[in-house]
Amino acid sequence: MALAMDWPQAQVHESSANTATILPFETDDLAPQNPPQSLTRYQYFFVPSHQNDEEDVECVTKPGAFLRLGSYSDIEEESAQSDNGVAAYYPSRHIASETGDRVYKHAAGPRAAQSCGITMACDGRVLIKSEEKFFVETTDLVDIHCGKEIVITADTGPITAETGDQFSVAANKKVSIRSGAIHGEAYVASEENTSGDTGIEIIANEGNSNAFLEAKDIVTHAHGAKTTHVDGTQTNVVRSDTLNDTWGNAKSIFRGSNMSLYFAGGLSYRASASLNVSTSIDLNFLMTDVKFTIGKFEMVKWHIDMKEVVFKTASIKTHLAYLMLERQRLSVESNELRLDTDDLSVKAKKIETELANLKTSISTQVQL
Repeated sequence: MALAMDWPQAQVHESSANTATILPFETDDLAPQNPPQSLTRYQYFFVPSHQNDEEDVECVTKPGAFLRLGSYSDIEEESAQSDNGVAAYYPSRHIASETGDRVYKHAAGPRAAQSCGITMACDGRVLIKSEEKFFVETTDLVDIHCGKEIVITADTGPITAETGDQFSVAANKKVSIRSGAIHGEAYVASEENTSGDTGIEIIANEGNSNAFLEAKDIVTHAHGAKTTHVDGTQTNVVRSDTLNDTWGNAKSIFRGSNMSLYFAGGLSYRASASLNVSTSIDLNFLMTDVKFTIGKFEMVKWHIDMKEVVFKTASIKTHLAYLMLERQRLSVESNELRLDTDDLSVKAKKIETELANLKTSISTQVQL
């Protein structure tokens, strides 16, 4: 036997009459439904929620399933008169964006009774399946609100997100971006991962694939410590100026060879004490070395000078050639002086001979 209930018909807000199709409780024998009259401003189908007992009147006003086509209906307007009544019909984000009676008047569109829309609500699941393509399009806002979890899966094709404005990702807990992940496999963070419950992690195929970052300006600001682990070769190429400003202690540890090449001028200034301890051999090949030392203290236990190996610049070679010419010129002048000395020596011997003859002559005259 069918259970027939006298449900209230939809009230008209305009001169034309509207009809509301309301389904009764589920029974063993369903009574045939009368076809709806011609659609004017709205048409809705209402299935009440499950009735717990005979005195449960909430099932009459709370929908188990509700579909409305056209403008807002009388049952939506009546639900707004009770506390939290519209919460069973409209999404919470729509309710929060409107005020007063605009919650139900704008449920079909911004022009109230002149707007036509679609409203669906239920206390169960909403399932939509298509064996082909599925399109959703709107010229205004798309707002998706989920109370628990959102999962988007593409079995064989890509997932593309494009925007003409700002793209924002926000989470109360961790933001994780991982590639090469197997669907359904539990993720176990590595020991080096310290992102915590509210951090950000970007992992490329569990660390087995490359990660590439390119931008005009990249700014990294760590309010605490910064740690970088590189298991392979690290290359830094800077085609402009570099500034390292360290406001604290700096330590560098090299467990291999260290080679530095400078092809431009350099200035090094230390305003504090510096202690350099070397337990290996340091070879310094200097093309030109100019040092200005105000105070110097050296404590050397072993000191080796390899002065046999000297590299000079072209200007120094030119200067050495000039010094060689000066040396040769001085050698010639020295030879000339040596000739002059020899001439003076001969003249001195001549004078000495003349003095001897004069001495002999004076002695002869005295004896006479």
